[in-house]
Amino acid sequence: MTQLKSSPSLLVSLLIGLLVVIAAQPALAQETTRQEFDDTIHVIQRKPVLQKGRFDLVPRFGVSVNDSLYRHYKVGVNGNYHFSESVYLGGLFEWYNFGDALGGPTDAFNETANETRTNADVAVLNWVGGLELGYKPIVGKFALADSFIIFYDVGLTAGGVGIDAESLALSSGDVTFGGTVSAVSRIFLNDWMAVNLEVRDVIYSADLRGAPGSLTNIVTVAGGLSLYLPTTFEYSDQVAE
Repeated sequence: MTQLKSSPSLLVSLLIGLLVVIAAQPALAQETTRQEFDDTIHVIQRKPVLQKGRFDLVPRFGVSVNDSLYRHYKVGVNGNYHFSESVYLGGLFEWYNFGDALGGPTDAFNETANETRTNADVAVLNWVGGLELGYKPIVGKFALADSFIIFYDVGLTAGGVGIDAESLALSSGDVTFGGTVSAVSRIFLNDWMAVNLEVRDVIYSADLRGAPGSLTNIVTVAGGLSLYLPTTFEYSDQVAE
């Protein structure tokens, strides 16, 4: 029977190889752990503009869109105080009466009057002012030309207003009360300025010729600027609510 003898050099080579494999295991495990950890990192970007505790003043210009017989134009201003990042209280005033210079009966109104040989009556707003409560449920961002990140929010408001209104047939103005709802979006340009876009509905009881107490609504689309005071803000360690 022949006995196999291992040479010392072969044993040394096997031992060195085994040590290399054992030494490589922790490094491999560490690299795998690092890779798995890197794959789970999510960067949360903080809000670019904080509104809590700030006041924004909003001059705007708008036009009515739901009445084919009479076109309203308006200039107005809103002042809003933001109790939090989501809730704010605002005051508004809008002026609609520009005489014959801007707005008035449309071509459709004149055509209807000529065809029917009657003078139709429509509701006319002079001014609107009141208070409203706002809530902003949506905050988002989008890329502009792959170079800029634009941040925006979308809010809803509801409130009560005083209204000076008349009609084409009944020209004496009468102050009454009504309600208003709106959807508004702010597109932020910097820390203290945003483009402001609004759709507003003013609802009230109008006295028309032959139809006193008619439920009427005027829907307007408007654009303006939100100007924030103070113009700067500071981030805190807590997440802004």
